[in-house]
Amino acid sequence: MIYLDNAATTNYKPQTVIDAVNDCLTKYPFNPNRSGNKLSLTLQQKLYETRRKLHLIMNNDSELHVAFTSGCTAALNLAILGTAQRGHIVITATEHNSVLRPVMQLKKKGYVELSVAQPDKQGIVTAEEIERLIRPDTYLVCVSHASNVTGTAQNIEEIGKICRRRNVKFLVDCAQSIGYFALDMEKCNVDMAAIAAHKGLHAMQGAGALIFGKRAIPRPITFGGTGTESHLYYQPNTVPDCLESGTLPCPAILAMNAGLNWWVENWKQNRDAVTEMQATLLDGLKKIRGVTVYSQANKSGIVSFNIGKRDSTEIADLLSERYDIAVRGGLQCAPLMHKYLGTFEQGVVRASVSCVTEKGECFSLLNAVEALSKTSL
Repeated sequence: MIYLDNAATTNYKPQTVIDAVNDCLTKYPFNPNRSGNKLSLTLQQKLYETRRKLHLIMNNDSELHVAFTSGCTAALNLAILGTAQRGHIVITATEHNSVLRPVMQLKKKGYVELSVAQPDKQGIVTAEEIERLIRPDTYLVCVSHASNVTGTAQNIEEIGKICRRRNVKFLVDCAQSIGYFALDMEKCNVDMAAIAAHKGLHAMQGAGALIFGKRAIPRPITFGGTGTESHLYYQPNTVPDCLESGTLPCPAILAMNAGLNWWVENWKQNRDAVTEMQATLLDGLKKIRGVTVYSQANKSGIVSFNIGKRDSTEIADLLSERYDIAVRGGLQCAPLMHKYLGTFEQGVVRASVSCVTEKGECFSLLNAVEALSKTSL
C-alpha cells in the first residue's frame, strides 16, 4: 500500500520509538507516582525527562507546566474547558472539531459567546482580523498553527502580540506542526500549546501534551488518583499532578520522548524531504485537467484537492480499491474550514506525505488521479 494519510497519523515509526515502547512494556510496566521501588523511580525520571524536553523545545516557562494527555484532543479540551469563564472566545475557521466542539459546548450552556475569524484568499488569518473580533470580555483566542485540511500555517507571532497587548489568553493547536516546524511559546506570546505525538513526531497513538505558561494554568477537568496528596478528598492543586488523574499512558509517553529525540536529530533532512514531496504532489495535481487544488506550498506535507464535482469520499475509496493508495476524503473533522473553502458538501481529498514518502509514490497518486479525472469530465 502507498500510504499518503500522514496528516491523520504517520505510519513510519523510527526504530528508537519502537525500542522505547518495548523497553517500557518489558522493563517498566509500572504506574508512576504509585510506588517507591527502583524501577518505578526510573520510570518517573523518564517521564520527567520528557516534560523537560517539551519545555525546552516549546520554550514555555517551566517543565512543571507540561501536562501529559491521551492526545491533542484531550489537550485542547483541557485548555478550553480548564480555563473557561463567562465571556467571549475567538476561534478561526481553520479549527479542528477538537477546538470547535468544546467551545460550542460552552456556548450551548450559555457560558460564552463566540466569534469566528475568517482567512483571507491565501488561507491566512491575519492579526488584524483577530484584533477586530476581540471585545472587552474576550478572554481566549484559539488558532490552529497549521490547517489539517490545507496545511496552511498561520503567523502565530503576530497574533500573539495582539493577544498579549489585549491581555487575552492565546491557545495554539500544534497537531499538524509539531515535528514539522517549531513554535517558540515565549517569543510568540503563546499561553497554551496542544500537541500530539503520533503525527510529525512519528511516535504512537495515545499520548499528547498541553504545554502552558503561568498566565494560563488550567483547572482540572478530570478527577481521581494522582499518586500524590492522596489524603485529600478534593483534587490537589499541584501541577502537573492535578491535571493527570489516573494511570498515564507510559509506553506512549516514552515513545514521544524517543520521537522528540529523533526529530531533534533529523529535523533538517525530514523537513527537506517533506517539502520536496509536497511540492511534487502540488505541482503535479495543478497540471491535471479537472482537478481543483486547495493547498499551497507548506511544511506539513498536506495537499488537498477534488476531481470535478465528484464526492471526495468516493475518490478516496477508488484510490484505495483500485490503486492501493491511502488518502483521506470528507471533511477531516474541520467543518468551518470547508465552509470557507466552499467544499462543505463535497469535502476534499487530502493527500499527506511524510519524511519517508518516495517520489515514485507521489507519481503513482498523480497517475491515478489523472486516470480518475478522465472518467469524470
